[in-house]
Amino acid sequence: MTHIKLWRWLDSDLLTVYFGLQFDGLVAIMLLVITTISTLVHIFSTAYMLGDPHIPRFMSYLSLFTFLMVVLVSSDNYLQLFIGWEGVGLCSYLLINFWLTRVEANKAAIKAMLVNRVGDMGLILAMFGIWDRFGSLEFSSVFNMVVVSAPSSDITLICLLLFIGAVGKSAQLGLHTWLPDAMEGPTPVSALIHAATMVTAGVFLLIRSSPFFEQAPLALIAVTIVGSLTVLLAATVGVIQNDLKKVIAYSTCSQLGYMVVACGVSHYSIGLFHLMNHAFFKALLFLSAGSVIHALSDEQDIRKMGGLIRSIPLTYIMVVIGSLSLMGLPYLTGFYSKDLILELAFEQHYLTFAYWLGGFSALLTALYSIRLVYLTFLSNTNSRKAIFRRVHEGSWNLVLPLVSLAFGSLFVGYLVKEVAWSFQITPLPIVPIFIKLLPVALSLGGAMLVILLYFYSAHFFKVPSFIGRVGYTFLYSAWQFNYVLNYFLAKGAWKGGHQISYRTIDKGTLELAGPKGISNFLIGLTRGLSSLQSGQVFNYALVILIGVAMFIWGVV
Repeated sequence: MTHIKLWRWLDSDLLTVYFGLQFDGLVAIMLLVITTISTLVHIFSTAYMLGDPHIPRFMSYLSLFTFLMVVLVSSDNYLQLFIGWEGVGLCSYLLINFWLTRVEANKAAIKAMLVNRVGDMGLILAMFGIWDRFGSLEFSSVFNMVVVSAPSSDITLICLLLFIGAVGKSAQLGLHTWLPDAMEGPTPVSALIHAATMVTAGVFLLIRSSPFFEQAPLALIAVTIVGSLTVLLAATVGVIQNDLKKVIAYSTCSQLGYMVVACGVSHYSIGLFHLMNHAFFKALLFLSAGSVIHALSDEQDIRKMGGLIRSIPLTYIMVVIGSLSLMGLPYLTGFYSKDLILELAFEQHYLTFAYWLGGFSALLTALYSIRLVYLTFLSNTNSRKAIFRRVHEGSWNLVLPLVSLAFGSLFVGYLVKEVAWSFQITPLPIVPIFIKLLPVALSLGGAMLVILLYFYSAHFFKVPSFIGRVGYTFLYSAWQFNYVLNYFLAKGAWKGGHQISYRTIDKGTLELAGPKGISNFLIGLTRGLSSLQSGQVFNYALVILIGVAMFIWGVV
């Protein structure tokens, strides 16, 4: 581990903070992932955004995004990490809202900013708690003190607040609603946000803060529960999405849940391993989706595609590679980390529910992955003939990033597995062969199920019953989370704020005691004084008498 102190940033009697850099194994892997994915996204963007008049602004935002993510992961204290944390949040707002004239893009950017503020507040409170308990925000100092301290409610509270911050950034259950809406930005933005930068920041925070969580068993259980439920929610919702990018977005949410589960069962290096593997195949899927959307003149509905295997066969191969790696097909990159996370969850006897939820979600992952491939490339053509005739593979700067990421999606897991496993403090689990094979069997079974249903019984998906329609609506609306957040929390908070803050305080107390109150008081005072100057001798004599009496009283 290497520390570089650049300058003293904040110096007071209570707190001293340096602006410094920290380099260890965690930072090295994160920097490798961030810079690699960002470079390929920049190359892809030069072709994807070629006709946009604002491409210099777009490239500037991408570069700033990457820089702030580097600041975040290389920080040696929580305050500096928070600067990068807020910076990537700001850049995500700018990039999601890049097409300023789109109303939906405006809404999605504001939603991402507001939802992430909830998580940011958790991180801020955690920083105050760390400073109050340990008197420092530097990782080395704080971690050295926490590992020798006994578990306490203070540390548990700090861990829960840190986890709230991670929930916001990594789109876990409850604060996940901003992630699918972020698809309103250009596709390269989706690849960068969802593969290597913003959404991985929350998982990075959990891994970096692992000394805290190891002293808070209750917090680890909460982390595992939320991660498991996120895996299930995102997988069930992804099955019935029709927007190409939203299907991949919900798969991101689900895979982030696997990483959080790995942290919850105290195997942080395996969570980092899956983070790295996920970056390659998820960036491949998003950039391949961008290639499809670019070829179809910005069409994103997979029901309006089909038959593209003949027009863009290379992109088809890239999507298949990314989807199979996402499913965890044996010996591809995703297999080495995702299945290992499930085995680790099964080993924790009081957390086996995480294994079963993750295993069932593996089945659903195969369902929506093969469904996406079939409807986009293998089904009958549903796009307009004028558009379909113009469909072709992109230029070299569209293809080169895809081929590079395909290599990573095929081989990175195998090449790096020994390094990732070597970071394990405890030996890898020994579980029954049935437990090892079940997730793979479920993935293959889900893939075969979709193939059989679409090729031989496509009418199965027409949901004829009332229960089917209700279930479809429930899943398509993402378990009604947006409705709950909008009408029970946001609307209630807005009404309460309007009634209390605006009508009672601003237009009530402050208005009466402020401008109107002062004005009425001065008007009444001047009217009282002016009434004394009536021109009558009696009034003037009364004033003189009162003045003389006050003078005598003051002298005496």
